[in-house]
Amino acid sequence: MAAPVKSRPYRRILTSTLHRRFVHASAFVLLACYVISFCIGVKSSLFWSWFPLGPCGVRALLLFVSGLCVFILRVGQMHVGARIATSHFHNLRLAILSFNSLQTVVWYLFSAWWFSEVYKWSSSADAQLNWVNPGKSYERSHLNERPIYLHCFFIMLALVQSSMHLYFDMDEVPVPVAKRSSLTTSRRTHRLAPLSVQFSNIAPNIVFESAIIGFATAVIGPILYMLIFRRTAWSWTLYFAKLFWNFPRSAADPPGLLPPSNIMFHLRSAISGSLLVMLWQISNFLFSAFLGQVPLKKGKPLTHGAADPNGSLINGLKSKKETVLAFAFWELCLISQEFPDRRKEIFRDIDRSGGSAWSQILKASEGVLNGITSRIQEYQNPQPQAAGATDDPKEPGPKTQEMVQTLPRITQPSKNENILLASPKPNTRSEKFEAAFGPVAKSYGQSQDWTPAAKARARAAITHASNALLSPEQKRTISNSAQELKLLTSPPSASGPPNPIIQQFMKSPVGLPFRQSFANRLRGIVLDSPHSKIAPIIDATESLKCMLIASLEEDQFGKVQADVPSVVKLFTQTIMALESLVGKDGLKPHWSEVDSESLGGVQHSRSVEQVEIVIDALKNGLSELLAAFSLYLNEVGVVGQDLQLAREAAKITDV
Repeated sequence: MAAPVKSRPYRRILTSTLHRRFVHASAFVLLACYVISFCIGVKSSLFWSWFPLGPCGVRALLLFVSGLCVFILRVGQMHVGARIATSHFHNLRLAILSFNSLQTVVWYLFSAWWFSEVYKWSSSADAQLNWVNPGKSYERSHLNERPIYLHCFFIMLALVQSSMHLYFDMDEVPVPVAKRSSLTTSRRTHRLAPLSVQFSNIAPNIVFESAIIGFATAVIGPILYMLIFRRTAWSWTLYFAKLFWNFPRSAADPPGLLPPSNIMFHLRSAISGSLLVMLWQISNFLFSAFLGQVPLKKGKPLTHGAADPNGSLINGLKSKKETVLAFAFWELCLISQEFPDRRKEIFRDIDRSGGSAWSQILKASEGVLNGITSRIQEYQNPQPQAAGATDDPKEPGPKTQEMVQTLPRITQPSKNENILLASPKPNTRSEKFEAAFGPVAKSYGQSQDWTPAAKARARAAITHASNALLSPEQKRTISNSAQELKLLTSPPSASGPPNPIIQQFMKSPVGLPFRQSFANRLRGIVLDSPHSKIAPIIDATESLKCMLIASLEEDQFGKVQADVPSVVKLFTQTIMALESLVGKDGLKPHWSEVDSESLGGVQHSRSVEQVEIVIDALKNGLSELLAAFSLYLNEVGVVGQDLQLAREAAKITDV
């Protein structure tokens, strides 16, 4: 018997594909750097200003480092699925309180510094961007503030771009998901436009946004430079410049009260800043566009050329990495829709470690869909925080014993004898000491239990003291404050009228970042958080439906039809759970959503596009399954209450 072929991990197959796309995207970034190199270069010679083997080509290679910084950043923080936050403040907190924020700022700062050095080197002598002005023969050299301001200006651009990168989650590789329309014949769940069409659609926005950011920073830059950066940047530059030049003592402070105010200089800064932002935007777009392409290689699935295609695909479906998982389910969906040969291979692969290929694919897909139901149940039936400590009473024993053994013992261990028996006579000195002074020590601090009369006397004393010391207005204020504290610390599902002051604060523009919208909370429950899993959910639903329908003609062993009842039941339960959550008696609006009634009513506000896409995919899949197996429902076991519930969930009356 031949030894089983070892399957190649899906992560390695995907990495090699993404690496190839990375190289293709880098080539287009280099082309953008060549155009920018021509724009910032000196035009003294028409031929050498554009010739690739001259200064223009060298500048393009140097500028490519700035674009490559964005690619390196994106590779380290890439994820599939939009970031989900309950409010704008929550989104900002997720973006800032992470190592990714520091990494983003550092890479953009380095990219901006490198671009500024290349730009300064490429400028003509008329720009006066030398670090030191030598002065005349009878003058001493003095520090030039223009390059100092220029570097600070590019630092401001880097901070602006990194803030936008974090807030708008530019690390996402978008995989669009849309409702299936009768106007299109494509069966694919993720319909992508060609790269040329995508670039032509987004190019005007890139140019416009880059110009806005560059010129706006050029207007605000001198003010921020004078208030924040000027003295620090001047002292640092002077410290390093003194290593090579001699300066008078008067050079310790920047000259004058205002930074360089030449109009042409600021215009050049705005144009160069716009070009840098444009390079960043183009790099981000190309990275997302190329790496977010369909998981196909020469028209075939990525695992087509692997030694064990099914094993590699199953390995990806079981991955804990969200990017690998998303692409694996995307490939599975394409196989179930467009590649009958691969479907037949999956149906024939029944002798595999861990179960047949179909059973492992079914288990992985069920895990994705069951995640929706489990998250809904966790919301509807929240577990107390202390429950985790008492779930398994057998485990804390060894941990507690291990913890106690690491501490010095200051008392005798607790006795295991029957406490109702009479205490034995003390024998040792410590026992005699305890018997003599123990009752006296225990008597302090002991008091009688609270009786109704004692409680009434205490309540009367508190009421008398509050009437004597507090006015009615003060008592109402304290009562409202207690209610406000209870409201702020309550869970999101808690109901009750909020404090009028808090309500007015939430209605104001200042309270807008703290509002927890119904749509965001619903997406977080259904699609998971912090990153949406809508793509694997849709792909898993479509894959199960297509594979089961195709098994009617392609499954030569007839093993797959046995799982039709479980898939029908899975779809039915998921649809019912989603509809119960989206319905009027399901998820309640958060108390901070003060404008939920003013946006078209409760029914309109409960419709969330991405959740509706999931529900539609499940209903369409369930109805198509019932229609395809309509003649064999009794044989496969879809009968009785399961069939009735499935018809009700799919909103069909006749199958």
